[in-house]
Amino acid sequence: MRRDLLWLVLAVLGGVAFVVALGFRMGTVSNIGSAVYPLMLSGTIVLISGYALLAGGDAASKPFDVRPFGAIVSAVLLFVLLVERVGLVPAVVVSMVAAYAGQSEGGYLSFLVYAGLFALGTWLLFSFVLGLPLPAVKVG
Repeated sequence: MRRDLLWLVLAVLGGVAFVVALGFRMGTVSNIGSAVYPLMLSGTIVLISGYALLAGGDAASKPFDVRPFGAIVSAVLLFVLLVERVGLVPAVVVSMVAAYAGQSEGGYLSFLVYAGLFALGTWLLFSFVLGLPLPAVKVG
């Protein structure tokens, strides 16, 4: 019961944030406004909370595992710290590798290939589709 209450509170807070974000400027595809990310984040919070309320059972919670959490937090921090210093492609690859380190399965070689292709695709998307040229790699 207490768990359902927490999901309900989270859904309500997400809904309030969504309504507040509707008052922000939307912008365009190439110059997004301040409403886009808050709307996506708060909408996702509401959807996940709603799903947890409807489909969540009385199953016992798993113990908190620090490794995946730390890997994701470090991946985000690494991206933020590296993207302006080394360029988009290396920052994406490093952050993906850091996030991947949070799981227990191996397969790093195939993942590195995937991360490199994903980073290249990200750079192509920003530079040519959205018209927001970001340096792929910064030297010096």
